[in-house]
Amino acid sequence: MELRQLKYFKEACELQNFSEAARVLHISQSTLSQQIKQLEDELDVLLFDRIGKRIVPTEAGLAFLPYAVRVIRDAENGKQIIRDLKGIETGVLHVGVTYSMSPLLIAALGLFSKTYPKIKVNVSFGTSEELLDRLEANQLDFVLSFKPEGVSEHMETMPLFSSMLRFIVHCSHPLAELSSITLKRLSETPLILPGKGFATRKRIDDLCRKHQLELTVGVEMNDVHTIIHTLREGYWGTILTQAAVRGEENLVQIPILCADKLTSQGFLFWAQGDYRKKSALAFADFLRKVAGGEERS
Repeated sequence: MELRQLKYFKEACELQNFSEAARVLHISQSTLSQQIKQLEDELDVLLFDRIGKRIVPTEAGLAFLPYAVRVIRDAENGKQIIRDLKGIETGVLHVGVTYSMSPLLIAALGLFSKTYPKIKVNVSFGTSEELLDRLEANQLDFVLSFKPEGVSEHMETMPLFSSMLRFIVHCSHPLAELSSITLKRLSETPLILPGKGFATRKRIDDLCRKHQLELTVGVEMNDVHTIIHTLREGYWGTILTQAAVRGEENLVQIPILCADKLTSQGFLFWAQGDYRKKSALAFADFLRKVAGGEERS
């Protein structure tokens, strides 16, 4: 069997459509079908059930998939090791980042790009869950995120900083002069919050369950930057980490009166056991320098 056949098989499994997989792979559908058929002949088993235009991996296909992914990953790691040994400071670095971690990323990105101008950095934004799934699927080199509950055991973490949850409003908001806010008053305030899947939202929901608190959530968004922009109207408040609003002008951060420790830890996530590119390790060093190893409270 050939490496390209395994790549074709993996893509077809993920998309469950030969036409779409061929488009992503930049090959013809007939080429894809032919290569999959050759792989099935060699293994002497059907890897897909064909249901009209849709394909579904068979039991054998699902059993074979983890091994195909491992071979593809090992081959990519091997090629990267050779590139690093040659000292080539070019290539592409794939970084995943949650919206609330973007200020840290931006600060490190400037330093990294000045030092390694020939390395292209491809940045993907998403929720913690989405990005960690992509990291585990070997689609990203590392992820910047607050640590969600139930993170996969296949992840390795490097702590960067800690950041407190705060009630955030624009300086024109009626509650902007508060020195702190109680949970009761917070529950009576119109809020715009990050959507499900964000680690910060998980912390907020856990807090509400523990204290039997029902917040007045008028809007949910999967884009923290848009939430911050919406606060400028002076009507909405939100609950975010201090790191998420770092450098934002005219926003007021109000402590939440609560016995719970409202600290979130920011991490860099690696896929366990994968080879780490020299460029990824260099970027991690810049992230540590920007974070400064200081607790943000």
